[in-house]
Amino acid sequence: MSKELKPWEKIDKLEQSVMQDSADDVAALYDALGKVPFTAQALGLACRYRGLETVKVLAERGAAFTFDLAELKPVHLGRSRYFWLELYGDENYSFGLLSDVKRRETYELNNIGKMHCGVSLVSLSERLKTLDYLLENAEKLGFKADEFLFYAYLSDEREMIDFLKSKGVRASERLLKIITEGANNDDWLNYCYIVGNLPDDKFFRVMGAIVEECAEQMPGRKLHFTEKLWEYNERRFVEKPEFLKFLLLHFNQAKINKTKLMKKIIDRDNVPCLEIAAENGLLKQPRKRDEMIDYANEKNAVECTAWLLDFKNRTADLAAERAKAEKKLERELNANPNSASELRKVWSFKKRGDGTLEITNYRGNSTKIIVPAKIGKSAVTAIGKEAFSPFRDRVCHGREFFRTITEITLPDGIVEIGEMAFDNCLALTAVVVPKSVSVIGKAAFANCKGLTVTVERGSYAEEYCKENGVKFKDK
Repeated sequence: MSKELKPWEKIDKLEQSVMQDSADDVAALYDALGKVPFTAQALGLACRYRGLETVKVLAERGAAFTFDLAELKPVHLGRSRYFWLELYGDENYSFGLLSDVKRRETYELNNIGKMHCGVSLVSLSERLKTLDYLLENAEKLGFKADEFLFYAYLSDEREMIDFLKSKGVRASERLLKIITEGANNDDWLNYCYIVGNLPDDKFFRVMGAIVEECAEQMPGRKLHFTEKLWEYNERRFVEKPEFLKFLLLHFNQAKINKTKLMKKIIDRDNVPCLEIAAENGLLKQPRKRDEMIDYANEKNAVECTAWLLDFKNRTADLAAERAKAEKKLERELNANPNSASELRKVWSFKKRGDGTLEITNYRGNSTKIIVPAKIGKSAVTAIGKEAFSPFRDRVCHGREFFRTITEITLPDGIVEIGEMAFDNCLALTAVVVPKSVSVIGKAAFANCKGLTVTVERGSYAEEYCKENGVKFKDK
């Protein structure tokens, strides 16, 4: 028979016999076939569907989980049945002993099993007997007990884990290194995919065991985190506080995009997860905290907005934050006060049709503001609509900041103040308006109850104040 069959036909014959025949028939066929160039999958099928007797028949005749990919490729090209996926060389068909592990080779074993009606996974007790046999003959069969244990953890196979550990087996250091340092290979992708597909009720058992194994073999290391792991687990981490706690405790936070994480939490208006983020220092920086307040407000995340504002009131030293920001800003401006790049840090503006600039928003931190006459080489001639109002569509601070501004001085050369430019600046007590102003929009000083506008006698600004009931005084 061996002279009549092609190499790939021998492989198919052996695998079909494993799935359909008795152990004695498999033995007789194997003897008749002679050398079979690829036996790893047949051995995996026996482990999964036939049991120890068939595994022994194959092993005693030279079957093993190892194979030479370069030697096998020409043979593989001729195959037509049962082999849907290309071989890569790192397949481990001993994983067929595991009831459910999502790897390329086990998908293939499952597909072959489905081709044979009535074929199902052998009992756990039988698989444990087979595992014992594989362990005793590991070198001969190419059985990698340490890698098998790692994947037993990932598939939550407690009985197999306990058995291997009782025999002194430790999980693969190579694989533990990959999940703590990351790698650009199939092992890393398999790990991310398997973790992402764990049912919620298994996640903590599986990952907790992995963390313990890492702690024993690699003390001090945390689990690696990448966008691929995030892609598979995003729902858990941003919806359920207990999963977010696990993420921040056991994964390397340096690789976590914390801004993205918090925004996803806010998108769901999930206050419990936001509290976990704060407890782990993700809102420690005032700039980040205020950025999240603005984002929550823009997304109409009512519960998160309220919680963030309360968090700020409870934890922030607003005076110290403002003083620190003002000192930093002062240092930068003193270095080159007329530099457009420096002033751009403080002001948002746009160009008008005549080439001059219109201030659209204040980005600084001082509550006593002097608007520049120029930014770079361009003159500032207008204050835009709602430029200082906390009600504008987009703000660079938390909205509450604009209600703390006390003084604003406008330079000579300003010709226009837009509608509601200072609306609802509740702490504003003084605005100096130059004689050059010839247009002031509707409600420019609305809801500024303590405000006194300083104007020049006979100016347009004086007329505006009289007509609109705005308190003013002469320069």
